[in-house]
Amino acid sequence: MEPQPQKTNSETAVYRKLKKAIRRRYIKQGSQLVEIALAQQLGVSRTPVRGAIKRLEAEGLVNTVPNRGAFVITPTQREIEETFRVRAQLEKMAVTLTSKTVTPAQLAELRQLVNAETAAFDESDLDLYYAVNDNLHLKIAEYSGNKVLHEYIKELLDKTRIYLILYDPFYKLEYSPTTEHEAIIEALEAGDHVRAEQAVEAHINSAIDELGAAGRMPDDYLSL
Repeated sequence: MEPQPQKTNSETAVYRKLKKAIRRRYIKQGSQLVEIALAQQLGVSRTPVRGAIKRLEAEGLVNTVPNRGAFVITPTQREIEETFRVRAQLEKMAVTLTSKTVTPAQLAELRQLVNAETAAFDESDLDLYYAVNDNLHLKIAEYSGNKVLHEYIKELLDKTRIYLILYDPFYKLEYSPTTEHEAIIEALEAGDHVRAEQAVEAHINSAIDELGAAGRMPDDYLSL
């Protein structure tokens, strides 16, 4: 495998600015990211802008259309909700399997992730929070022993993380939602797959509700 080119500081700075602008919706969904215009506004050359856009595309936040350019994705509310619903069913399957075989060491690892998640929330570290959140869900799927299930859940977590970034409900939350994860872990420890499934369902429904609330924004917000 060829070594990946090192990312420049200017590219990283542009990437963070663009991602934050998309997250805060200063750049509207569906907006075209024009290299020349962005380079002029940010006071950099086109090279770091191009690299930053490619990074956003790799994350799934931007879609490049041949002969047209790069655009911020525009998922519909229905698409978002359907993705979360499918994810809920797969994660319910995972907790059912995991509840039958979970070990004290695995439960301890899950609780460590909840603690890390709470710390990230308290520090308002959004990227770390979502990374730890995804890791917790993936660990539960991994403990199920079903590799196919684990891969599908990972794919859906990648998609739903993009939706969370686009609608940014994080800064609208007053309390960390880690209590929902604790409820799942407690049910797993008790070996109660029914309660674990119910906790997963409640957790996913909460995420959908938060995204719906975050999505109700006025149409006159800023756009590049």
